[in-house]
This record gives sequence, structure tokens and C-alpha cells, in this order.
Amino acid sequence: MPDVTQKAEAHLSLKSRLAELTQVRPWVDRLAAEHSIPEATVFAINLCLEEALSNVIRHGYKCETHHSLTVHFSATANGDLIFTIEDNAPVFNACEFTESPAPASPDEIKPGGQGIHLMRKFAGSLRWEPLPHGNRLTLGFNYGAQGGEPR
Repeated sequence: MPDVTQKAEAHLSLKSRLAELTQVRPWVDRLAAEHSIPEATVFAINLCLEEALSNVIRHGYKCETHHSLTVHFSATANGDLIFTIEDNAPVFNACEFTESPAPASPDEIKPGGQGIHLMRKFAGSLRWEPLPHGNRLTLGFNYGAQGGEPR
């Protein structure tokens, strides 16, 4: 049975404005310092959180600025880092999203549309569940209890 003893817990509350995303990196940096999270894992966490949060703001909330989002963090003794994003946007299951096929040539590359692909690539786990009025997306990262590279 895995060790699920909580080492730390924290949360970050944001308004649905893209400018609010500037709070994410310093928050993650503080968590990284507190928990000795390796740089490669910090990069993956920041990338995934920025993609997920900007998707909620731009697509879920359609850039309406009166909504809120919350990111919860927990770390376990065995090195699991869990970031859970909760919102009140319309239901959207990022885990079932079908990506567009890769472009055949550089001329077909369009900006955007890679966020979920990046989250799948950089997060160790990705889980979605509906809430009565929104979504919960959980991103998991593991670097082992003694640090090291993400798994």
C-alpha cells in the first residue's frame, strides 16, 4: 500500500484573468524550495499549471473576469506531488479530449491547441472529475522521496 502521509498542503486562489497567472510561478518556486523539488520537475509543474489554468480562463470562462479558480497542492512522503485545479466552468473532460493530428508540414502549424498534449507529456498523471458546478483536474508528478528526476 502506498504511503499517503501528507507532508504539506497549500492552495492558491485566482480570479479568471490571464494576468493572475503571474502568481503561479512564485507560488510553485516557494513550494519547490520548501520541498526540495528538482528543477526539471518545477519546469513540468509550471508548464502544466499554466496550460491548464489558461485553458480554464480562455475556454471554460471565455475570459469573463468575475470567476475564480483554486489550485490545491499536497505532497506525500514517497515523493508524489499533487496539484488539483477546481473551477466552476462548464464541464470539460480534458482526459477524454482528442488531439488534432500532427501537422504534415510547418505551414500547417497553428499557435495554440497543444496544452492538453503538453500536460499529458509532462505530468506523471492526469485525472478529471466533474463537480456539481464545474471541474476538478488533478495533475500528479513524482520525483521520489529523496528528490531526483520526475517519473
